[in-house]
Amino acid sequence: MRNILENSALLVIDIQNDMESDAIPVMEGGTCMLNSPKIIKHFRELELPIIQVRELHRADLSDFGRELDGVEKIHCLEGTSAEEFHPSTAPIEGEYIITKRRYSAFIGTDLDLLLRCKGIKRVFLIGGLTDVCVRFTAVDAHQHDYYFNVVSDSVIGSSQQAHKMALKNMEYLQTGANMTTEQVLALNWDK
Repeated sequence: MRNILENSALLVIDIQNDMESDAIPVMEGGTCMLNSPKIIKHFRELELPIIQVRELHRADLSDFGRELDGVEKIHCLEGTSAEEFHPSTAPIEGEYIITKRRYSAFIGTDLDLLLRCKGIKRVFLIGGLTDVCVRFTAVDAHQHDYYFNVVSDSVIGSSQQAHKMALKNMEYLQTGANMTTEQVLALNWDK
């Protein structure tokens, strides 16, 4: 059986300073911030591509579109501390940064181009929110014919119910898509 890590990359979705503000509803009791650094460290040790994705919006709010029609407040504005990655998962030299203005990391970015140029066939997703940006990115990865795996205890949702439902929806698209941190850490890269 082909190694699951062959032609894989890690997508770190929106682990920014605004994750800890009240601008975006986040469930309590999640393990995302505990486990995400472990996953990043593992991918660094295996020398696999890491792509840090961040959501940013213009200060004049011109690019929010319909996003503020829901429960989210104004968030992730350029020129604020929200622009910064969370220190525990911040990118290091050699890692890629994708800035997005929509929930999906594929919409209006060069993510697909980067993945194709790197020969990536599978993406692992960590970060937040499970039911919003992670889910929309996973769906678009699927629509672009990538395999995807969501590290279920390294993502966080807007609520426990929304988190569980999103994981179930993503598993529907690709059977076996959901993996735990422990399962991912057990994967080795046979060069």
